Amino acid sequence: MKLLSTLKQEIKEVGLVTLYFFLCFVVMLTLKKLLLADYLIEVHALSTAVVSALIVAKLVIILDKTPAGNRFDASHPLGIAALYKALVYMLVTFIVLFIEKLFHAYREVGMFGQSVIYVWEHKDRNIMLAKVIVIGLMFLSYHLYAGLDRCLGKGRLRRLVTESPNITGKEN
Repeated sequence: MKLLSTLKQEIKEVGLVTLYFFLCFVVMLTLKKLLLADYLIEVHALSTAVVSALIVAKLVIILDKTPAGNRFDASHPLGIAALYKALVYMLVTFIVLFIEKLFHAYREVGMFGQSVIYVWEHKDRNIMLAKVIVIGLMFLSYHLYAGLDRCLGKGRLRRLVTESPNITGKEN
């Protein structure tokens, strides 16, 4: 039974984070699709959003449990801790995107040094940097929300956002 409850808790934790990032990626990729439609460039947003959300959500959950991910949680204001996490996670995002582009360039060029130069000069670094900035904003929003939720009590912020207010002041 303990394994089942642990599994349920893990699915709930990963599922909610994945859902958040999925919605963010759907918005980002829909905007990309709309912007590229004038140039007759087709973008497959849904599959990219699903895969990206699964990867980023698991990455966030893992990094949140490391010293690099929770270094400032107890000793600094929430905003500073969230900004620190967003910057660290943006750096990781940049590295992952760069390595992905580098992998493809290495297959084309065949030499590592030339591949790095090729990626930086020819593989749309502005698009890569724009992705890092947008994903960084996603991280910042997520960490601000998660930090506020921790401060208010686990789940309270979600209930404040999703449930109707009790205007009469009477408890249900």
